[in-house]
This record gives sequence, structure tokens and C-alpha cells, in this order.
Amino acid sequence: MSAKTFLRFVHTVDIYQKTTAVNAAGQKTITFAKSATIPASYQSGVSERRIEPYIENIEEYRFYVSYQDASVITYNNRILNVQDRAGNVIETGPLEIISIRKQMGFGGRLHHLIIGARRVVENA
Repeated sequence: MSAKTFLRFVHTVDIYQKTTAVNAAGQKTITFAKSATIPASYQSGVSERRIEPYIENIEEYRFYVSYQDASVITYNNRILNVQDRAGNVIETGPLEIISIRKQMGFGGRLHHLIIGARRVVENA
């Protein structure tokens, strides 16, 4: 058991936090810096077919994270480097967090988080 739950968190993910800076010209530049490495359980999800502006598949994933790591999970953060327990990288990312769902336990307290993420697709 991991983190006092019945869930097994056999994967690890790197959480990158968004920081915004304004340069001398007044333009905002966004950078992502590593803020934490947390245990999680990873599941591959569905793939969405997007046709506009060009044809591509956007993959979606689901992560199960302990309630103890709820403070590092926000919509501004990104997920990179999903690794299995042997240290092999399964998914490099970047993945943006699109949904955060709190799952309550039998006692009514927060038990774990279910995180929906998808591959970042930036218009070029």
C-alpha cells in the first residue's frame, strides 16, 4: 500500500510549475520549472481527433494521486516524465492538467485525486 490508501502508486511524475515574467517591452514570457516529483498511478486514456487547424490526434491520460500531494496539483502546472517503478520513462510530455476530481473515502474525507491530462498542443 502506498500513502495509507488501498491504491498502489507505482509510477512517478514530475510536476512543473508555471511562472510568468514581464520583460522590458511589456511582453509576458511563460516558463515552467520543476517543483516536485510525486508518486502516481498512470492510465492511458482516449484519443481525440482534431481537424482544425490541422489534423492530429490529442491523447488524454488519467492519473491517480494521493491526497497528500493535492497542494502541488493545479491547473497551471504541467506533467512531464511519467516513469514506471524501474525508472523507465513511459511518457515524456508535456501534459496539461484539464480536470482535477477529488475522490472521497468511506469516512467522508479526501482520499485521492483523479487528474485528467492531455498532451500539450501549441499552435504553430
